Amino acid sequence: MERYDVLLINPPSRINEAFEHLGLGYLAACLREKGITVKILNMPTWTVPQALQQVKNFSSEILGISIPFQDSADLAFDFITALKSEGLDTHITIGGIYPTFCYEEIMHMFPAIDSVVLGEGEHTFVELAKTVLHGRDWRKIRGIAYRENDKIVTNEPRPLIKDLDSLPFPARDSLPEVLKRLGFATMLSSRGCYGRCSFCSVIPFYSKFGPKYRLRSSENVMEEIDVLYNEYGVRNIEFNDANFVGGKGHGFHRAREIAEEILKRNLDLRLSIQCRPDDVDEELFAILKRAGLSKVFLGVESGSQTMLDRFKKDITVEENIKALEILGRLDFIVIMGFITFDDRITIREFRENMAFIKKATRTMPISKLKFNLASKLIPLAGTEVEQYMKKTQKYRGNSLGYAYNLDDVRLQMLYNAFDKFGNFSRNVKRIFNVKVGNDRDWMKR
Repeated sequence: MERYDVLLINPPSRINEAFEHLGLGYLAACLREKGITVKILNMPTWTVPQALQQVKNFSSEILGISIPFQDSADLAFDFITALKSEGLDTHITIGGIYPTFCYEEIMHMFPAIDSVVLGEGEHTFVELAKTVLHGRDWRKIRGIAYRENDKIVTNEPRPLIKDLDSLPFPARDSLPEVLKRLGFATMLSSRGCYGRCSFCSVIPFYSKFGPKYRLRSSENVMEEIDVLYNEYGVRNIEFNDANFVGGKGHGFHRAREIAEEILKRNLDLRLSIQCRPDDVDEELFAILKRAGLSKVFLGVESGSQTMLDRFKKDITVEENIKALEILGRLDFIVIMGFITFDDRITIREFRENMAFIKKATRTMPISKLKFNLASKLIPLAGTEVEQYMKKTQKYRGNSLGYAYNLDDVRLQMLYNAFDKFGNFSRNVKRIFNVKVGNDRDWMKR
């Protein structure tokens, strides 16, 4: 049996691919700076019994489990419960956006969890690990919640890390294997977003503890790109930032600096980013294109102005179309974030969405545009949408199994039909191992 001070686990979930978990990579790097031994177990595609058997090959004093996806959290909790039922004698702590907002509910339902890291984990988890390893009382650490008898105790919050450049680059334990399987590495050049979208959990997660948007410097980003390029042979990078560009002003300037530096160093890269439509500037994106940008996830969300206003997107339908036109002219692959249905959608708004989709597919080649027409607003934990639905009693169930109906019965029936067909289509593709278009195209030279 291998011995480590800490096991960091990306637990079983419902995703069909095991990507690098950058959050755990950052934690591992920070722990190793303090001389703490760490093993990362990346097991999202495993079954609970398979994951349980794997963990038995290791021993540790503390086990940190990330729960990145709320809709798969039940599998993570089944895994944690099974660990304790097997007699595992170690401190189990969890973290992530979802646990930060729902820690009380979670800890009441799952007594196997000893503590929850609230907000950013790098400093809090390192202190927790050091304290547990030295046998000291960990219950006073800032930034955690824990159970004391039948009561949930919430300690003083820990502020966000002021300077993201001060963090070590994430540990890349699983990168060689991921590169063989997927062909790309992931990076985070910022945290948060400057927007205020009512359905987004990223913004309230960071604004709960400090500024809702922070950027790494272009110099620091390029240092990490150099490591990936020269030490790991990476040629394709997917930026996982909620918003890579970061708005006019400093954000635009930083994005341009990164692109110009890539060109100056003559790096053979293909890049993928996420951004808002009002961040799409033709001059900036032309430079990014020359630097290797080929895929853009664009948060359009709706083709109805009243829905955009309801979502607090602070953008117009015309700006959405303009962004698509620019990206089409520059020949990008575009993954369009789109919410066709929400609880308050009207027939008029639905028609506006369909008219927008029709216009979008004429704006750029359909082979370059990907979107989900059967999408429905998700009331994620911590969001304004979740709070609204609970207040109006539309929200049914709990954070592990929630549901709501559309106000218009006709549109509810239409959504059910869309969803049923979408599930059928996905199952057929899965059975015949059909890859969704554009998944690999962005990496082509």
